[in-house]
Amino acid sequence: MNLIRIDSCRIKRTGLKRFFLLAILCFAGTASFAQPNNFVNRTINWAYKIVEGDSAKPKKKYVFVVPIWSYKPETRWQYGVSVSHFFKSKNDSVTRMSVIRTNIVHTLNNQFSVRPFVDWFSAQNIYNVRGIFQYTDFVESYWGIGPQAKNDNEEVYSFKQLRANVKATRLIKPGLYAGLHFSVENLYRVDLSDAPKMELSQVKGSTGFFEWGLGPVFSFDNRNHIYFPTKGHFIDIGVLLYQKTWGSNSNFTSFQLDARKYLKLWKENVLALQLYTVFNEGNAPFRMMGTLGNESYFRGYYFGRFRDNHAATCQAELRQQVWGPIGIVLFGGFGNVSNTIPNLTQAIKPMYGAGLRIKAIPREKINLRLDYAWGEKGISAPYITLSEAF
Repeated sequence: MNLIRIDSCRIKRTGLKRFFLLAILCFAGTASFAQPNNFVNRTINWAYKIVEGDSAKPKKKYVFVVPIWSYKPETRWQYGVSVSHFFKSKNDSVTRMSVIRTNIVHTLNNQFSVRPFVDWFSAQNIYNVRGIFQYTDFVESYWGIGPQAKNDNEEVYSFKQLRANVKATRLIKPGLYAGLHFSVENLYRVDLSDAPKMELSQVKGSTGFFEWGLGPVFSFDNRNHIYFPTKGHFIDIGVLLYQKTWGSNSNFTSFQLDARKYLKLWKENVLALQLYTVFNEGNAPFRMMGTLGNESYFRGYYFGRFRDNHAATCQAELRQQVWGPIGIVLFGGFGNVSNTIPNLTQAIKPMYGAGLRIKAIPREKINLRLDYAWGEKGISAPYITLSEAF
C-alpha cells in the first residue's frame, strides 16, 4: 500500500507559527489607531450589508457557498467546499437560528470526507434536532492505547467510514431539553499493511466494526446566543448503550458530558469555560474510545494522539474584542485519557494557545477562527475554520 505518511508531531511549522503570531499581534497592535469612520470601516460595513441585507430589511435566510481552506494536524492543508443554509423556523426574536451545512473536503494527506450537519430549532425552540452524518476515506496515524503512547510507536493505517450521530430533543421546561440519542458507526476496508504493531496487538476494532447505540440525552441551554454566547450555560448529558443483541459487534456503554459556562466581563469580552468527558464501560472499539486532539475541545494535539476507555478535558478561553470585526483570544487547559477514571489524574497533559477572530456574519455572531495551540513536548498545530471552538 502506498500511503502518504502523516508525521504532524515532528513536522516543522516555524513558518506557520510566525504567520499566526504575527497576524494576531499586528491586528491587536494596530487596532487602537483605527478611526471609527475611516475608509476601512466603510468598506467593511458595505461588505456586511451585502451579506446580511439592509438593517431595515434584514435577510431572513442566508445561503453561503464558500471554499474550504484550512489546516489541522491530522489532515495538514485541506480544501473543498462548504454549503451552509442559515434560517429560522419562525422569524421572531425567540426562535433560534437553524443551520444545515454540508462540507466536502480533500486533503494533502489524500483523505476525502463528506459531512452533512444539521442543528434545527422549531418555532419557539420547542424541538431541537442536532445531527452529524459522515462518509470518510481516510489515512490516519495511530500511536497505541493509553496516556503514555510514545512518538516512536506511530504507524499509519487507512479505512473507510460511515457514521451518523443524531440527538432529537423536546423542550420540557425553560432551557431544559430531553430526548433520544442515536449513533451508528461502520468502519470498513481497513488496511494495516503499514501498521504491523497495530495488527499484531489485535486492537479491538482494528479490522473494522459495526456499532449502533441508543440512549437518553438531556440538555440545559440558556445561552443568550448559539455561535457567540456572552452569558449562560450549556450542559449536554448523554448515555449510549451498544448491545450485540441489537446487531452491534460489541457490548459497551458510553457516557458523554459537555458542560460550558460563559461569563460576560465587559462589552463583548467573554470568559468561556468547558468540561468535556467521555467514559466507556465495556469493550469499545479503539476509534470509539475517549481521545485527545480536536479543533474544538483539545487543540494542539493530533486527533487520537492519545486514546483510552476514558477521557476528560477542561479548557478556558478569554475572548477579547479589539476593533470592528477583529478579536483575539487566549486559551488554555488540560486533559488526559486512562483505562480507569481515577487514573485520569496521572500524567495530565497541557494545552494552551492564542487566536485571531474575524467577524464573518456580525448579526449572527459567526466568526472566522485562526488559532495556534501548543501541547506537551513541543506538540503544536494551527487551525483555520468557522465558528468558536465551543
